[in-house]
Amino acid sequence: MDTPHSRGSKRDLTRWWARYERIARHAHRLGRLPRLSDGVDPADVGWPASQRRATTLTPQQRDALESLPGWSYHPRDDAWDRRAEELRRFIALHARAPRVRGAIPGESGLAHWYSRQRIADADGRLTPERALTLRYATRRLRGSE
Repeated sequence: MDTPHSRGSKRDLTRWWARYERIARHAHRLGRLPRLSDGVDPADVGWPASQRRATTLTPQQRDALESLPGWSYHPRDDAWDRRAEELRRFIALHARAPRVRGAIPGESGLAHWYSRQRIADADGRLTPERALTLRYATRRLRGSE
């Protein structure tokens, strides 16, 4: 049976849990994993990424990581999905695509993101799943772009 001390040395596990507790304090205070702009030690900021790649985590360690606010095994994919959903909501609310020179807060950044995704789609650089998600998000624009 896998126990918290069945893999690696006891010293290594103690260090892992100490680092985890430090990251957890930041994450719970911030509501997300810490960033450099939060004034957190750069080693602590990079630690979650190294844990995503780790192959020797115990089930208890994986459970602990998964309980952290903002934890994801695929943060870039999750960020892309959130941005696509933001685009879908913008279009549903405003009945138009976001504009680079739009006056709505965040609109310009969303317009630039959407433009990059359209180019990537046209060049065949979006995965089929992302291309489908983008078409779904912009379905109300058909014929009006």
